[in-house]
Order: sequence, then C-alpha cells, then structure tokens
Amino acid sequence: MANITKLVFLPKTRKIYASRMRRQLHEISELTEEAPFVTALVLIGRQLIGWPLYLLQNNTGHNYHERQGEGRGKGKFNGPGGGVNHFNTSSPLYDARDAKYIALSDLGLGLTAGIIGWHTDPTIPYYGSETWTCARGAATTVDRKFGFIGRSLFHGIIKTHVLHYFVSTIPFYHADEATEAIKPVMGQHYRSQTEGGSIGFLKGLWRSSRWCQWVERSEGAEGLEKDIVFYRNPNGLGVKPLKMDKKTR
Repeated sequence: MANITKLVFLPKTRKIYASRMRRQLHEISELTEEAPFVTALVLIGRQLIGWPLYLLQNNTGHNYHERQGEGRGKGKFNGPGGGVNHFNTSSPLYDARDAKYIALSDLGLGLTAGIIGWHTDPTIPYYGSETWTCARGAATTVDRKFGFIGRSLFHGIIKTHVLHYFVSTIPFYHADEATEAIKPVMGQHYRSQTEGGSIGFLKGLWRSSRWCQWVERSEGAEGLEKDIVFYRNPNGLGVKPLKMDKKTR
C-alpha cells in the first residue's frame, strides 16, 4: 500500500485534479471552497458508482498492468473491455497463485459490501519508489469503527484494518487482541478513528471527502522528502496547497 507508482486505489495528483477542474497547476491554490452540497454528492457518487466501477474495471487504480511479472497484464488496461476486473481469476491485479482465493472470494461476494475509507485520510503519506517500504506501506491505513455492521457483517475488519496489512493470517476472532498488541510497537504510526461508532465512521468519511482532493509534496520539501506526498484541498482545511507560478509544470 501507499506506493504512489503501484497503489491499487490511486489518489489524484495535483496535475490530474487540475485537469479535471479545467485549471492550470498554479491556479489550484486559488480555487474557492467546494460547497458542502458538492462534497455530499461526490461522497454518495463514490460509494454508489465509483466503488462498483473500481471493482469492475479498476477505475482510479494504477494502469501499469504490462509490468505484471507473469505476463497476465499484456494488452490489458483499465476501463470498459480492458480485462482488469477484481473478480476475474486471470486479472493482472493478482498472481496466478491467488486465483483460487479470488474464486472463493467471488462466491462470498453477496455477504459483503465495499466502503472506501481505510486508506483516505489527510494524515496518511503516500510514497514514491525511492522512499516506499513494505512497513511504511502497511502503516498507511486507518482503523475505524462501524458499530453492529462492522462487527457482525465485516467480522471487525474495519476496526482492525491496520493489523490486516501487517499480519493478514491472524483469524478475525484474535484481531482485537492482536491490534492492542501492535499499538505500542507502532506508536505514533498507528492511526485510528473509532470514536462515535457508526456516526463517527460517517463523520470520518465526510472529513476525508472534504480534506482529501489531490496529493502533492509539502512546502519546502528537499531530497527524499519530495518523494512523499500528502492530501490537499481547496476548502481551507489543514495544510494549504502549494503556490505555483505559471512556469511551474
């Protein structure tokens, strides 16, 4: 996770965000605040339309499938008819050894629902190829709490999602205990937003939608720091976007 060149759910860069807003790069920091009504529409659209499209044709995911080591990505691309599907056992998103697990997952599809919320947060860094490590990538997620739904339907994976990336073989009935064990080891690198139950979870989604619009490096970043990016927004929340002149590309 969190390798900006290989990430499954790929955040928009400043350049992509600017192009969709039909603005120049240097104009992004001058955008007016996004209306809360617009944020609500985007949030609803992401869950009802964006998430299914991501699963069915990898929209918002990386499009470097030719790099798949086993050749499964040859000629495949994101979008309609591109052959990149999260349910297909021959998808370039997986290795051949994972095919049987994908088939089993497809059988249980009717029992689950997907919600993007674990990996989108203004405190989460995204790394380039020069700074990314497995440990750093595994730490770039947030534990959240979704009440009865999270506990009974998702077996606690929403609340113990950080653990899932470090030790995915721990059974769900030991996940709470194991999560408590990794907290002192991870220290400040452990992230959670579990206050408020289901209401707190929905507030977290709203916060992420308002704060997390595109990713870019921090002001004054030098050396390897330029290889690390964070979410920014035009809504006056958190760290202000970089100011660029017209010559900046």
